Amino acid sequence: MKKNQYTGNSSVKREFGRGECVAPSSLYTTIACTEISGSQRKQIEADVIIEEVFDLFINDVHLTTFYASPRELEELAVGFMVCEGFIGRDDIQNILSIDIGPKRIDCKINIDVSQLFDLGRVERCGTTLFTPRNRPLLPKDVFFVPQVIFNAVGKLKEWGNAWKKTGGAHSSLVCDPSGNILVFCEDIGRSCSVDKAVGKALLEGIDISRCALVTTGRLAGTMVSKAINSGFPLMASKGATVKEAVLLAQDADLTLVGFVREPNMYVYSGEYRLIYA
Repeated sequence: MKKNQYTGNSSVKREFGRGECVAPSSLYTTIACTEISGSQRKQIEADVIIEEVFDLFINDVHLTTFYASPRELEELAVGFMVCEGFIGRDDIQNILSIDIGPKRIDCKINIDVSQLFDLGRVERCGTTLFTPRNRPLLPKDVFFVPQVIFNAVGKLKEWGNAWKKTGGAHSSLVCDPSGNILVFCEDIGRSCSVDKAVGKALLEGIDISRCALVTTGRLAGTMVSKAINSGFPLMASKGATVKEAVLLAQDADLTLVGFVREPNMYVYSGEYRLIYA
């Protein structure tokens, strides 16, 4: 299994940032602003996250619009197609090509195009109204000790350089039951950070059906649906969830974990996958 450890090493230091060293990144840039502290004012340069608009086309059909950070766009497209159920996680070989152009991503894929024309177009972080006919059965023989989940949530903060610099990024990662972090992605959008992590894992040949998907975002129904369509047995976040997401997770037998703040976590479904060594 191929591993991609995010290191965040850097030789760049900014006096006006939050004090840590990070590499220059297309995820953020600097702008001039005025800092007011009590009665004091001074001109500084602040780090701000970048948001760009990308239209996604599948077989020349305009499917959705992403509001995303301008990096790892191929991973975003692959992850989106799997997370939204257009293809299965084992079917990425059906992707013929992905072309990244200015403000658009063009995908050619072996699927029935006719169903795409009837979709409602939703401009919300790359969401569609598509409902897959069949969702994967989630494995029942994958187990995690709670400390693996606590450590993974800790890595989201530790490795989230764009979040530390700007306060405006979401992070997602994929880890295995031994606690190895296999991929890590940041994006301005919570959904896009999930799509990118899933796409990156699949492009690296990782069997995500034996892994956990861990993210910083609120576990809404759209987020939980992505985990189920991708085949993850467990999804976790430091954040909250909603009723509809819990019902969806229970129906699919997804282990759904929220409010992960060591030593506590809330398990809303699939508790049997959390064990003590």
